[in-house]
Amino acid sequence: MKTDSIFYRLFPEIPSIFFKLIGNSPQLAELHQFASVEVKQTAFRLVGVLS
Repeated sequence: MKTDSIFYRLFPEIPSIFFKLIGNSPQLAELHQFASVEVKQTAFRLVGVLS
């Protein structure tokens, strides 16, 4: 799977940069934590399909 690895390195090192990019106060970074989380899925089911 291809990921944007620069963001996974940048956000933990400089958390305020995310909030600068989205136009919010960099001080909000103190209230949040960035983590790279992997979700494994064994099955994918569609509840309903209209065709």
